Amino acid sequence: MSSILTDSFGRTIDYLRISVTDRCNFRCIYCMPPEGIPTLPREEILTFEEIARVARIFLKLGGRRLRITGGEPLLRKNVVELVEQLAGLPKLKDLALTTNGFFLSKLAQPLKDAGLQRINISLDSLDHTQFSKLTKCSKFEDVWEGIEQALTADLKVKINVVIMKGINEKEILRFGGLAKNSSIEVRFIEFMPLCGTGWRPEWVFPIKEVRDLLKENFTLAPIPRGQEVAESYRIENGKGNVGFIASLTEPFCDSCSRLRLTADGKLRSCLFSNAEVELKPWLRGAEPVDEMIERIIIQAVRSKPAGHGMTYPITTKNPEELPKIRFVGG
Repeated sequence: MSSILTDSFGRTIDYLRISVTDRCNFRCIYCMPPEGIPTLPREEILTFEEIARVARIFLKLGGRRLRITGGEPLLRKNVVELVEQLAGLPKLKDLALTTNGFFLSKLAQPLKDAGLQRINISLDSLDHTQFSKLTKCSKFEDVWEGIEQALTADLKVKINVVIMKGINEKEILRFGGLAKNSSIEVRFIEFMPLCGTGWRPEWVFPIKEVRDLLKENFTLAPIPRGQEVAESYRIENGKGNVGFIASLTEPFCDSCSRLRLTADGKLRSCLFSNAEVELKPWLRGAEPVDEMIERIIIQAVRSKPAGHGMTYPITTKNPEELPKIRFVGG
């Protein structure tokens, strides 16, 4: 029997990504312009209670997995309290968080104690100088300490690496060595047109080339993928794994299981779609109605598109011809 959270293409949507802020302390070259972006007024951002309410209803309907994102989620004051609230929700099977790692060294153990199970850390270079160029932040050591503290706290750690031709592709084998020698999964991600600085097709480094290079230098054993976004492999005679996310050249939309809750209270069924459903009026009404929130979640699921609609190669540099992604997190 199909779940109530089954979309019109037969996919079960059991994974909610929750943005808790649109703010970030990094200025990564593929994500945000150096001058930053206009941020939302604080009163527009969902409260922890509102977030937990949406998550509770999502889980009641058949959801199983939650991920906290941003912006940079660890910028959100008292975010550990939100983790504790979400971790205590009935029917939750998995609770994760994605971060740039800058604030993680002091928060890794409290997050684990609050109930966080897994953490993804964005790290696009292992070279201090290159890291600074990519992020406009010179605190590589702080991020590295955050990774070490996450491992010490016994969190399941994944490192997300956006591979860009001419920028960091020479570090692929170094990242492979990191995965072999550490109890982590390094996930290589294709550069995609989600950029605050414009689309740069010359930066695309197809995941097939990354995968082939690693297979030439390491013995990789495939791990069953299921609904995971990454195609993952265990490194034989090593401690960790490598994963590949090829959203552009090898899209996996037919198995996508995700909804996104933006920081300002909208449900988005696809990151590459402007289609959003507004939840905040029903969260902040005089008499909030759970039944209406349920209907809106189901509506978002049913409106999920078949795919992101992009084909590779993308040759245009005209921003008007690319998806218009509104940076409200998620």
